[in-house]
Amino acid sequence: MNTVDQRSVLAAAQASGMRKHADVRPASGYRPDIDALRALAVLSVVVFHAFPGILPGGFVGVDIFFVISGYLITSHILRELEVEQFSIGNFYSRRIRRIFPALLIVLVGSYLIGWFNLLPAEFKELGKHVAGGALSVANLVLWKEAGYFDASADHKPLLHLWSLGVEEQFYLFWPLILWAVTRVKRSPMWAISALGILSFVSCVIVVRSDPTTAFYWPITRAWELMVGSLLAYREFSRDQRDVHHAETGVIAGVVLLVASIVLMNSRLTFPGWWALGPTVGAYLVIRGGQQSRLMRRICVRPVLLAGLISYPLYLFHWPLLSFLRMMSTGVPAWYMRAAAVAVAIPAAWVTYRFIELPIRRSRWPSSLAVTLLVLVLGAGFAGYNAFDRNGMEFRMAHLTSQFADGNFDLDHEWRKGACYLESPVETFSPQCVEQGAAPLVFLWGDSRAAAIYPGFRDQRAAFGVRVAEYSASGCPPLLGGTDRCGRINEGALSALKAARPHTLVLTANWTEDRLAGLDRTVSAAREAGVARIVLLGQVATWQSPLPTLYWVYWRAHHQELPARSNYAVDPRATQLDREGEETAKRLGIEYVSAYRAMCDANGCLTRTGSGRGMLMSFDDSHLTPSGAHVVVRALSTQLLH
Repeated sequence: MNTVDQRSVLAAAQASGMRKHADVRPASGYRPDIDALRALAVLSVVVFHAFPGILPGGFVGVDIFFVISGYLITSHILRELEVEQFSIGNFYSRRIRRIFPALLIVLVGSYLIGWFNLLPAEFKELGKHVAGGALSVANLVLWKEAGYFDASADHKPLLHLWSLGVEEQFYLFWPLILWAVTRVKRSPMWAISALGILSFVSCVIVVRSDPTTAFYWPITRAWELMVGSLLAYREFSRDQRDVHHAETGVIAGVVLLVASIVLMNSRLTFPGWWALGPTVGAYLVIRGGQQSRLMRRICVRPVLLAGLISYPLYLFHWPLLSFLRMMSTGVPAWYMRAAAVAVAIPAAWVTYRFIELPIRRSRWPSSLAVTLLVLVLGAGFAGYNAFDRNGMEFRMAHLTSQFADGNFDLDHEWRKGACYLESPVETFSPQCVEQGAAPLVFLWGDSRAAAIYPGFRDQRAAFGVRVAEYSASGCPPLLGGTDRCGRINEGALSALKAARPHTLVLTANWTEDRLAGLDRTVSAAREAGVARIVLLGQVATWQSPLPTLYWVYWRAHHQELPARSNYAVDPRATQLDREGEETAKRLGIEYVSAYRAMCDANGCLTRTGSGRGMLMSFDDSHLTPSGAHVVVRALSTQLLH
């Protein structure tokens, strides 16, 4: 998404005699066909984020950007190395002046919006992401927190900086590698091939067991940049611009790109083999774009303008959409999302025209680069300070005091790493089964099971039972498969057979498909001799995290959210409660409704008491420990008898 300096679209049009279609042949190094490719990439990402149903595969625009960046950066470095004019300092100076102006606007703007609108926990996370973005490690920060009870993607205004982190890490190391290779008189092709093959093999292997790592790690993404680097080296070493079968290649590339954007979706195991579609497509378009009649027709001025502003547009659109979602009670209406995009486009153009271009053309490039570096690092320090100071709670003392006693240690309450698993390499601990002679209640499920476990733990003594907890993030209690969840659930089944519990309680973030897949689990439990099987249904869920709704309600009504309310309750929970009951009847097992324990005709519980107290959920669905205590106490005679 980040490129070497380009001329403005107006200058390009003037150079071509103001023809209707821009000349795709390079003038002074300018490649209109690449700007057209950038336009496709950024618009596909923006539409995917704003209206995912329209372009379900729009996320592959980032992969297109990776190929473009690899091609342009490697081309530039190879040209300078050939004439012995390459300078590491000058290279980094150009990159800073290209990347940091728009990045600084996003970091500072997001921090200021968050200061006035986010709760302490949200602002703390935003501060961490501001610091990660400033230090070019946003992808590693997001990878590290993924799987821990993580906020949903649309509640992370700086989530999109992960791709910038991958590129910046490429910019940090790749010039040094190419310089070192040429110093020892080796062909750059050696480095491109070795890194590309190693990265691609790593990606294909890792994505099968840990898609999150494959998505964020630079080593599993580097091959996409190497695809562009390979093309750059081929052009450089052959010293020719004519490409055989250019038109055929471009047409094939466009077909691959359009098919990827339209037909792929977020349910695919991505990246891996699937990422070959957009990367090979981008390779073919760049390879033949200068000679292509098709690209000449595509390169009209509005398309080129979208390409020229693609970088600031990419940076600006997502924070606007994310903050809009965070400050709403549910998914914003389509016209609100369209308005956010409509704001991002002129903002990107203003940034490009009046900030980026003057900085690139400045007569004091080194001084500007140092100034920008200091400012971005300063923004990063401000972000880290917000993280370190727990989200600056003093900003909203009047509000957070209403539920300030809600702090709890999630790792301790859920027994993370022992009985609640997140990492693919973690296994269940023997301590997950409470020892003793009392009847055993075996709790099995995903993170919803971990969330409600404290309630079982608090009530077990009153009913003279023991409790076992076997839970894992994103893994409902469904048997089958060889992936992480399949292996974890096989381990839970083995523990079930060994423990021989009196009661098995199955709970999860239920969906219609997951409920339909319970047959094998129930059959296996019966074969293991379990006398009583209980399906614990869906808890009340909210259209946004409950703490956020508390703040949104306060801002709109100037009073705290009632202890029982229908405000922004997710209506899907009611339907899933009914489907859960029907599933239990079909399977011949008991059904216990967590939803009815929380909700009645007057609404759903939001707090554990009518006055100052802990919220029922710390996000949109997971119970707090005190919320779990309330629900299990209400259902104890059904669950623990």
